[in-house]
Amino acid sequence: MKVTVVPGFRSGEITVPFSKSHLHRLLIARFLSGDRSVCEPDVSDNADIAATRRCLRALGGSSPNPELDCGESGSTLRFMAPLAAALGKRPKFIRHGRLADRPMLEYPELKAGVYELPGNVSSQFVTGLLFALPLVDGISRIRLSSPLESRGYVDMTLSVLADFGVTVTELDDGFKVCGKQRYTAPKSVEPEGDWSAAAFWYAANALGSRIAVHGLSDASRQPDRAVDSLLPSLPCEVDVSACPDLLPALTVVAAGMEQTTVFKNAARLRIKESDRIAAMQTVLGRFGIRTYSTTDEMRVYGRHLPFAACEIDSFGDHRIAMAAAVAATAADGPVVIDGAECVAKSYPAFWEDFNALDVVLRQ
Repeated sequence: MKVTVVPGFRSGEITVPFSKSHLHRLLIARFLSGDRSVCEPDVSDNADIAATRRCLRALGGSSPNPELDCGESGSTLRFMAPLAAALGKRPKFIRHGRLADRPMLEYPELKAGVYELPGNVSSQFVTGLLFALPLVDGISRIRLSSPLESRGYVDMTLSVLADFGVTVTELDDGFKVCGKQRYTAPKSVEPEGDWSAAAFWYAANALGSRIAVHGLSDASRQPDRAVDSLLPSLPCEVDVSACPDLLPALTVVAAGMEQTTVFKNAARLRIKESDRIAAMQTVLGRFGIRTYSTTDEMRVYGRHLPFAACEIDSFGDHRIAMAAAVAATAADGPVVIDGAECVAKSYPAFWEDFNALDVVLRQ
């Protein structure tokens, strides 16, 4: 699907969708508390949440070898693998797109013990074990062999576990988890609004739009909440190790600034739905922006607006497509985005919301 974006800053109001990071965790915790209603699809689901519901439905069935179709959701795959093992299942995992090439840990079975994990590959491995180990018999430890990046996502997991009556003890080098715990559903826990989705509207505002963004919690543990403090005065050097998903939006803003911005500790972005460093270099290059990268760093040489009109490949990556849409508001002519349907992975209503905004011609 191709989308043509008419240039011009935007104004209006947006209510962001639910945080898929938070909703993944709530669905799993509710399932483990015995609530099977979470397995039923919802019309508002993005593709990743639909995958988690689908896999929970299969896990709740009678088959010892269920087929778990994870779509392209890394969270779903990495959460379900240890959980299935803890439940005594030996599933067949179905993976689509680049998910088959992304780092993964296998769990033929799950018993109490010591699990040593790197902290700098994906916090999702830690979250998966934190959900699964309370179900097995005995005391387990998760030992981190390197500093934990994206710590905020693990904090979100710990918060959800506490809400459902599950206790985890934090240690200097990881976590201790006692087994045979029971998940007990609280009276009410609602999913938070998505700071990852909001980042693109914040980026549009940083370029010149005036969009009021609703549905967010200032108390959220989502790492991408950092966009609120980063964008008012984007520093010349940004460490994205704690919030890698912000890089596409942040680089678009950096492209419109009269400075050089360096994004550091970004190596994990090369193993996302696309190689996001390479993808954003290509996108910004089409807009007339110079960039430079190493394995774990991206440098953006900012310039005066407007950007050049062009045609953009989304690389099948939802965050690349949304970043391109934001950049297009500051272009000197229409911008065509190929593969625009990929936003369904996290924000199915993105184009509907985008097109509902008013276009404000630049002065």
